[in-house]
Amino acid sequence: MPERTFDRFLHDSFREGIYYRELRLSDQELAALRSCYPKATVKRTSEAVAGRSKAWYEVCLIPAGNSRETMRQENERLKRELLLLKQQRTIEKSR
Repeated sequence: MPERTFDRFLHDSFREGIYYRELRLSDQELAALRSCYPKATVKRTSEAVAGRSKAWYEVCLIPAGNSRETMRQENERLKRELLLLKQQRTIEKSR
């Protein structure tokens, strides 16, 4: 992924108060993420498969002491988003 495209991807991944994501990254992308977010907690959750150079990582931008409250807030935000999507789908089906 070109550098500008990846920078945009990172920015979009953590916009609107999102602090936790699971991302599939190459070694170069992981280095770029750590450069952009040096205090991020990054945990590998899968190994790169032969023929594929990317692995899955859990990325959290919030220091460990604040993560529980932040995760609760993120869960509430996601619940609201899902509810809105369900409502939109119901409206579209009724047309």
